[in-house]
Amino acid sequence: MASARLTEAASRIVPGAPDWRAEMLNITLRFAIYLGVIAGVPSVYMATSTGLPWIGVLDVVVLAMVVAVARFERIPYVWRASVFCGAGFALGLGLLLAIGTFSLMFFVVCSVGATLLLGQRAGLIATALGTATILVVGVAGWTGPEVILATPKFYTTRWIVIALNFALVSTLLCMGIGRVLTTLEQALAEQIASRRSLEEERALLRTFIDTLPDVVFTKDTQGRFVLVNPATLAVFRLQQESEMIGRTVHDFYAPALAERLHRDDMAVISGQVLANQEVNTRSFEGHDRWYLTLKAPIRDSAGAITGLIGISRDVTERRKLEEQLRQAQKMEAVGQLAGGVAHDFNNLLTIIFGYSDVLRAQVEEPGEMREAVDAIHDAAGRAAALTRQLLAFSRQSMLQPKVLDLNATISNTGRMLSRIIGEDIQFTLVLDPTIAKVRVDPGQLDQVLMNLAVNSRDAMPQGGTLTITTQRVELSEAEATSLEIAPGTFVRVTVADTGTGMTPEVQARIFEPFFTTKGVGTGTGLGLAMVFGIVRQSGGTIDVESAPGAGASFRIYLPAVPDAPAPSDQPAQERLAGSETVLLVEDDAGVRDLAVASLIAHGYRVLTASDGRAGLDVVAAHAGHIDLLVTDVVMPRMGGSDLAAQLRLRQPDVRVLFMSGYTDDAVVRQGVLHSEVAFLHKPFTMQALAAKVRAVLDAEPVAPIS
Repeated sequence: MASARLTEAASRIVPGAPDWRAEMLNITLRFAIYLGVIAGVPSVYMATSTGLPWIGVLDVVVLAMVVAVARFERIPYVWRASVFCGAGFALGLGLLLAIGTFSLMFFVVCSVGATLLLGQRAGLIATALGTATILVVGVAGWTGPEVILATPKFYTTRWIVIALNFALVSTLLCMGIGRVLTTLEQALAEQIASRRSLEEERALLRTFIDTLPDVVFTKDTQGRFVLVNPATLAVFRLQQESEMIGRTVHDFYAPALAERLHRDDMAVISGQVLANQEVNTRSFEGHDRWYLTLKAPIRDSAGAITGLIGISRDVTERRKLEEQLRQAQKMEAVGQLAGGVAHDFNNLLTIIFGYSDVLRAQVEEPGEMREAVDAIHDAAGRAAALTRQLLAFSRQSMLQPKVLDLNATISNTGRMLSRIIGEDIQFTLVLDPTIAKVRVDPGQLDQVLMNLAVNSRDAMPQGGTLTITTQRVELSEAEATSLEIAPGTFVRVTVADTGTGMTPEVQARIFEPFFTTKGVGTGTGLGLAMVFGIVRQSGGTIDVESAPGAGASFRIYLPAVPDAPAPSDQPAQERLAGSETVLLVEDDAGVRDLAVASLIAHGYRVLTASDGRAGLDVVAAHAGHIDLLVTDVVMPRMGGSDLAAQLRLRQPDVRVLFMSGYTDDAVVRQGVLHSEVAFLHKPFTMQALAAKVRAVLDAEPVAPIS
């Protein structure tokens, strides 16, 4: 019991704890009190019966001293230990005077006790004091019955021998015990330092683990949790670590996922390391969460595997960003392809439009030939619409934005939509009269509303309700961030239906180009992609909320603009002919020849060139004034923008009309921002070309393009 208490005391290695010697003194005092009570009563009785009552008094005094030392623990340790050793010495001296050498054991105990409690030096002092006492008391003849039995001849010699042997034995005991204690204290100090260092490292490691936002856990060889950090508890909405300790993944996950995770754990226990493994789980809210996990075996000092440690990082948001980046790259790639194809394709469509108009003029009578020409013209129109959808999706279409009263525009469009969606669908407008005005292209806005309405109609084959709502909203920083737009004042247009709705998987892809849930031949997959492109190009954003069987709500956010009078449209020019000089620069020979023929037919003098440099050569060789430059934007050697700038250095008052089917060009983007730049989008009819040329020539002069 005493040994266990001593070991326990020695193991309590924390700052401020009592020294092991103090604990040993307390144990010794309790043992001495028990022994004194057991042996003290018979000793007092026997001392009184044999005519030595002062021995009984001595026993009582010594026991009282021991009890006092044990009771008053606030007395400094050195004094308590010294009094205890002094009590033992007093008892030994009393018994030496009473019964002789049989009491020497108390002096030995006093020396050993002093060594244990006060150190080796104190033990040697107690030994020297005991030796001197034995020698003086014995030689002087003050000791007990042994004086009577001893012969005078050997009396002095005997006590000298006894004192020397006592000194020798006590010294050896003190030195040996002192050496052992010194060694033990050194070992204990090293153990204390080592354990303190381990405790500090463990506390630091635990603090580090607990403050990590990542999920950190350890498991035993059976896959049971041994340690988890607060981030792990938060994933499972637990409060105490004890709620997970001893449990396995089967207690927290669905059977299929739990079995897969357990197999991974057993693979790690067998010695494998699983690094950068993505694990898909489902949160308590029912949302998919992705974790990037590392698992490695834990080994003991002998190299045996005792468990595993795992670290999991929530990478759900990163995966979403990566998916958005892939989607953006995909859309950008398709957009670049669309823009490149549109440039050449629109040139071809311009030729088809032009010559179909020529054939129409030649075949005026109804018949098979007229129907064939009309079919060619209609097919070209559908191809042009498809090209516009591609450009709108890729955000490269040429917008002509105006400040609009959105309510009025939607009301006008609504009359057309009500005829398109059919009588079995109830169509409702809920328009907020307090909304601000927006700056959008009216034609593109009509196209957006029409595409959304047609999609809603197709989602309600048995009829339903279609509602278009407008509302003024203020987007906070957080709301704007989630919508990937700048905060501020917006007008929200909501197109909601009561149709079949969409699954989350479909919602994630609805704005992808060529993605459609409709049957073959009933959809191109470009409608919503075009809607997305137009809204984004107009400075807004769009999101969707839907669920299977619960319909769908498309919310369009357009930036509000201050109230300003919208510019009135110029009346259409009735006169298309003219006599001015036009420089036509176009790299496509078919388009160039067709345009030249059309302009000459309308009375214009036409100079032609195949690119910008050739155009400058034509200008240099022409002696007269050039009234209008009609130029393609993208051409080899020199583009239309540079040509216009060079020509205006020579003729500052020259008018310029840009035309292109490839809109991803700096001049075209400048045209989007500055409405004074005249632009004709390919494909166009010869009638449209003549009307635009006349409009540019009759318009007020504009500042030069810089």
